[in-house]
This record gives sequence, structure tokens and C-alpha cells, in this order.
Amino acid sequence: MNLSGIHSLRESLAGLRAGLYARKSAYQGNKKSKGRSVKEQLDIARATSDDLGTQVVEEFIDDDRSASSYRTREREEFERMIEWIEAGKLDIVIAWASTRLQRDLAVYARLRDACIRNGVLWCYGGKVYDLSNKDDKFRTGLDALIGEREVDELRDNLMRTLRANAINGRPHAQAAYGYRRVYDERTGLYICTVKDEVEAPVVRQIVLGVGDGRESASIEREMNMGGVTPPTRYWTKGQVSRLAKWRPNLHENETIHPSWLARIGDAVDLRQEARDRLTAGEVPVEVARDFNERDEPLIMARWISPTITAYAIDVRYIGSRTRHGKVTSENAWPEIVSKAEHLQAVSMVKARKEKRAFNMRPGRAIHWLSGIMICDICEIDVNSDKQHGLPRYSCATPGPEGEKGYHASAQTSIVDPYVEDRLFAWLASPSFAVAYAKGDKELLRAVEEAKAEAKLLQTQLDDFYAEAGAGRLSARGLAAVEAEMLPKIEDAKKRAQSLAIPPAVKDLAGASVDEIRAAWKHLEFAQKRLIVEALVEVRLKPQGRERNKPVQTFVAVIPKVHLRATKAPGKAKLVKVA
Repeated sequence: MNLSGIHSLRESLAGLRAGLYARKSAYQGNKKSKGRSVKEQLDIARATSDDLGTQVVEEFIDDDRSASSYRTREREEFERMIEWIEAGKLDIVIAWASTRLQRDLAVYARLRDACIRNGVLWCYGGKVYDLSNKDDKFRTGLDALIGEREVDELRDNLMRTLRANAINGRPHAQAAYGYRRVYDERTGLYICTVKDEVEAPVVRQIVLGVGDGRESASIEREMNMGGVTPPTRYWTKGQVSRLAKWRPNLHENETIHPSWLARIGDAVDLRQEARDRLTAGEVPVEVARDFNERDEPLIMARWISPTITAYAIDVRYIGSRTRHGKVTSENAWPEIVSKAEHLQAVSMVKARKEKRAFNMRPGRAIHWLSGIMICDICEIDVNSDKQHGLPRYSCATPGPEGEKGYHASAQTSIVDPYVEDRLFAWLASPSFAVAYAKGDKELLRAVEEAKAEAKLLQTQLDDFYAEAGAGRLSARGLAAVEAEMLPKIEDAKKRAQSLAIPPAVKDLAGASVDEIRAAWKHLEFAQKRLIVEALVEVRLKPQGRERNKPVQTFVAVIPKVHLRATKAPGKAKLVKVA
């Protein structure tokens, strides 16, 4: 029924209860324009209702919601409208267009069937439809098909554009922290990505710090206490919960910058609003969404350890463009850190995750050599405990046939200074400088060669996979190729990432023992553990019944470069360090 016959319609539709529905997908653009589309839809729907002579009883608005099958969030107001239809509260639904109601055939069928069961009419695009009429049902179904196809075409075009941008190194989504984009002032077109003058140095500080063996939690505290603006762009449910619970005397207040505390303290009304809304049963994520729409200042934003770690290993900071976790274009924008510095940080993060001796679980180790020193009898890591109230290192491995273990033990106050002395002597020796103090260019060249080898081998293997997929290589032949090439690829990757020696060590190499000892005091606990594990092997031997034995008789400190040179089948040969 076309609205051109409005006069005849008014008699049959006058007084019907109308529900107005408006929807708009996610908005990207000028925030001042946000919501304008929804307002226009409602204005037209109200005018249509007046022309039809219906009575508006409710409005249903889904702003920032998709109606396609690719949607990631449900439409709360659409669901509420269905409830009103099923409850017999509506006689007609008025919308701007069919695509505002749905872009998914399954949703169309659900809405259509609900309206048929309850005798509810539709009105969109200047026409009124009776879903119980076969012609109207066909017409609305055809509109639904067209709407769904439009979404599929848009998505296909978008995916092609994303793939092309990835290959060509053009950016996608928001610029990564540390960068900003330059656009043409006249056309608004993207020109290039450049380093942000404020954020890029922060990224570099993070990458170098992690690569130097610092824990992400330590860098997190440094950033927060230093008042470095965090990269958070939006309110989150966690921030809302913390805001509602915030009090002036919280212990965590000591870990953030005074100016941040002042901002929280001044936001009396916002804090009270968060408490009231959560107490009333509103979920934090909805409050966060409202705060974001109102552009409330991000007073609860913080640096957190996972963000520190993520930035430390992000390949975008060496200028690489990625898609789905894979590098699609190198040198897409200026690098903030070099490849060697990036790989150094990656190796440190991997070492903490994979090697039990690298700090074990964060925060677990109390004493310097716990989990690093090895029992000379059973080859098991030595941990720490207390005896007569004094901390000691001890091997608690059970003896044979249930006998008491404890192969070796020694007080930490005796062992730690001795190991430090041996380590400092090794760092100050000319031999160490020869073994470890490589120049940056040499290190980078070796890394690049290993990466190139791994990439070449992987390309060759991919060619074999393609041959197998085309039926030109048998499964047995492919298995033989994999057995030969996969170990080579893995070896090349390990060589490219084998930068486990912290950069701080290079600064210590060649210095005097006194200079090393002074610098040692400024290193973090985690860095000290990382350095000793990377450079030397420490072994604890039984002292026997004799007490007051010289420490060098039951503690051995062996530089790992010596271990590699003298290792034979079975136990490594011990080399005495002068």
C-alpha cells in the first residue's frame, strides 16, 4: 500500500499503536555528527506516523549496531521490540528502510513470523506491508535478500582493500602507539606514517628495557610513577570498577604520579556516579560505554605489564606492516628500534616464558641463585630455604630408596659474594671481551643472515607444499622433505633469536672490577639473575662433615664459553676459573 493513497489508509490505520525503529551501524568520523542518522530516521518515522494517523507508543533505537550476519554485538532494542510485538503491545512497526530492520535473512524470517502471528504491519520506504499477504511477504523478502547481498558485497570489497593495503604497506585501523599519520590538508588522503615525537621515545625505552632483562612490571611502575601518558584510548569495565572502589588512602595510590591522583580526587561527581550505577546493578561495561560516548577524561588509565610486553615484541616498531599476525610488508614506515634491538627483546620475553632458570615464575625467586645454581651430585636446580633462621641454598632431591636427600647446602651469605666476585672477574677479563663484546654491526649482520636463511628455507618448503597440494609430490616424499628441512628452519630461527646476552653485559665488558661492582648495584634483581644464568654455570658441591671450608672448595663458577669448549659426552668438564 503506497502512501500516495494516504487518505484511504488513515481510516484503516487511525489509532493503531506504532513502534518506531531506528538503527545505525558503528560510526567513524566527526564525533559531533554521531547519532545524526538515528535522529533523522526518527524524525521521518514520526512524520510518517502522523500521516498514517497512528499513535506512537514506543521508540526503539539501536545506535552503533550492525544488523548483518557479521555483527559482533546483539541489538538490544531490536530484541525489546520483538518482545513488544509478541506481547501484543504494537500494531505497526515504522522504520526508515528495510535495511534498518535487518540485513540477515534469518532475522528477517524471525521478525516476519512474529508480526504474522500477532497481526503487526510494517511500514518502510514509503509503503505499508501486511505480512500475511503473499505479495507483501514476497516484496519484503526480496528487499531482505537485496539488503543481505549488499552487505556481502561491501564485505568482499573491504577484504580486498585490506589485502591490497597489507601487501602495499598501507596502514589499517588506528596508528600504533609511537606513530602518527600525515594526511593531505586539502584532500584528506593518507600520505605517510611518521614517528610521534613524544610516544616513539617511550616505545624505544620499553623495547630496550625489556631487551636489557628488566621485568615488565618494573617498567610499568616506572611509567606510572613518572606520569608517562598511557596508551589507553577508551574507558574499560576494569577502569570503571577501580573508579567506583577508589579511596584516597589506597596503597596502589603510591604507585602512580601525584598529578594523576589529583585528577581522580577532583572527579568527585564521576566517582559517585560510578558507585551509584554499579550499586544499582548496572554492569561496568555499560557504564564504560556511556563514559566513552560522553568523552569523559581517562583518569583511571594506567600502564600495565601485558602492554609493556606486547610493545616490546611488536614487529611494527621495526617498520613492518602485519596482517593476521604475519608480516606483509617491511619498511612500511620508519623504525623506532633496530631489528637487533627488537630481536633482543623478543629473546628475553621468550626466555622468561620457556626457560625455568630465567627468573622461573615472575616474583617467585627470593635469592639471587635460586633455581639457577645446580647440585653437582644430581644435576638438579638448587633452591633456597632456611636453617636455624638463616637463608641457605640447598638441594632437596630425595636420595636412593627413600633415603634422605640434601646432597649439598650452603648459606647464601657465603655463596652470593663469592659468585659475584667470580662473575665480576670474568666480566673484567680480556677473555670475556673477546668472547662476547661484539659490535652492533656484526651482531645485526649475523642476525639478518640467519633470518634470511630461515626465510629462504621456508619459501622452498612452501613450494614443496604447493607441489603436494597439486598432486605432483607424494605424502611420503613430502614427509621426507619436511624431515630434512624443518630442523634446518628451526635452527636458523634459533640462531636469529639467540641474543640471550643482555645488552647491559656489553656495557660492563672490559670495565674494571670496581666499576662493574658499582654498576651492579643499580641493576634490577631480575637483570642480575638473567646475567648470571646467561654467562656462567654455578655448581654446589657437598661440604662433608668438615666446616669452615673455603668456599671455592664447594662452589664452582664456570664461564659458559668454557663449558661449550670443553663439554664432552656425559657431565660437562669443570674448568677452574682463576
